[in-house]
Amino acid sequence: MSVIRSWRPSWRPPRALVRALMAAFALVLVGAVATALAGQDWSVVSVMLAGSDGGRIGLLLAGALLISMVGLGFGYLAWRAVLFELGPPVSEPRVARVFFVTFLSKYVPGKVPGLIAATKVATANGVGFGRLMSTAALSMSLVLLTGLTIGLLAGVHMLGTQVVWLVAAATVLVVVVLVRPQLVNHGAHLLLRLLRRPDPTRSASARGIRLAVVSQAVSWTVTGLHLWLLAVAMGADPVRSLGLCVGAFTLATTVGMLTVVLPDGIGVREAVLTAALTVVLPAPAAAVVAVASRLVSTVGEVALGAAALAVAEVAIRRAPAAPAEPEPERVTEQATEPATEAGAAAAPAGDK
Repeated sequence: MSVIRSWRPSWRPPRALVRALMAAFALVLVGAVATALAGQDWSVVSVMLAGSDGGRIGLLLAGALLISMVGLGFGYLAWRAVLFELGPPVSEPRVARVFFVTFLSKYVPGKVPGLIAATKVATANGVGFGRLMSTAALSMSLVLLTGLTIGLLAGVHMLGTQVVWLVAAATVLVVVVLVRPQLVNHGAHLLLRLLRRPDPTRSASARGIRLAVVSQAVSWTVTGLHLWLLAVAMGADPVRSLGLCVGAFTLATTVGMLTVVLPDGIGVREAVLTAALTVVLPAPAAAVVAVASRLVSTVGEVALGAAALAVAEVAIRRAPAAPAEPEPERVTEQATEPATEAGAAAAPAGDK
C-alpha cells in the first residue's frame, strides 16, 4: 500500500544567504529592465510626433501605452485563474509578486538565472515548483490557442477570403475547448511530458479553463488595439486597419513566442508586423509602427510590473499574517506498515 507524505529537503541555505541572493537578483533584474528600455529605438517617437498634428499623435501614443498595460492586466487574470485551479489559495499580493517577477525575468540574459530566481520567489510565496511549471504549461497552451485564432484575422486582410476557412477552423477549435475544457488539461500534460516534467497533482476545472480562455482572448484583443492606435497615428484608415492590427499583433507575438531561440521574438515580431501593416500603410511607415509597438509594449510591461510589485510589497508588509510557506513537494512511498485510521484520515482524499 502506498502513502503520500510531504517531502522537505534535508538542508536549507541560511536565511541571510537567501536574502542576499534575492537582493542580488533584484539588482540584476532592475539592470536588465533598464538595459532593455535603453536599447529601444526611442527615435520613432520623434518621427511620429513630427506629423502634422503633434498633439493628436501624442494622445494616440499615450492611449496605446495605456491600452497595452490594460491588455497585460487581462493576461495576468488568465494566468491567475489557472494558478488558483492547481493548488490551494494564495493571497492576491503574493500572486501578483510571483507573476510579475516571473514575467519581468524574461529581460534577464539567459533562461536559467531568471527561472531559478522566479522559482525561488514563487516557493517563498506559497507556490511550489511543480505548481508553477504546471501553471506555465497550461497557460502557454491557452496563450497559443487563443493567439493563433485571433491572429488569423490578419491573414484574412493580407491574403483575402481564401483563408477564411482557417479562421473558421480556429474558431471551431476554440469553441470545442470551451465545450470540452479538459482537452486543455490533456495538452498541458503532454507538454509537461515532452519537457520531462511530472504531471500536475491537480487538474483545472472546466469553469477555470473557460475563465482563463476568455480572459486571454480579451487580453490579446485589447493589447492589439495599441497597434491600431499607432497605425492610425501614422495615417492608416481607422476602419480598415482595426481588424488587421489586432490580428497582426496577436499573430506576430505568437510567432515570436514560438521562436524560442530569439529573446521575446525580437526581429521576427517586427518582420511579421511590418509585412501585415503594408496592407494599410507605406512600407517605411509600417516599419516605424512595428518598432514603436515594441517600445510601447516594453514600457507598458515595465511600468505595470513595477507598479504592481510596489503595491504588492506594501500590501504584504502591512498584512498581519505570517509569510507564506512554500508548498511541500509530494513523493509516493511504499508503506512498511498498515495505515492506521488516523493516518488514513490525514491522507488527501484525492485531486480533481
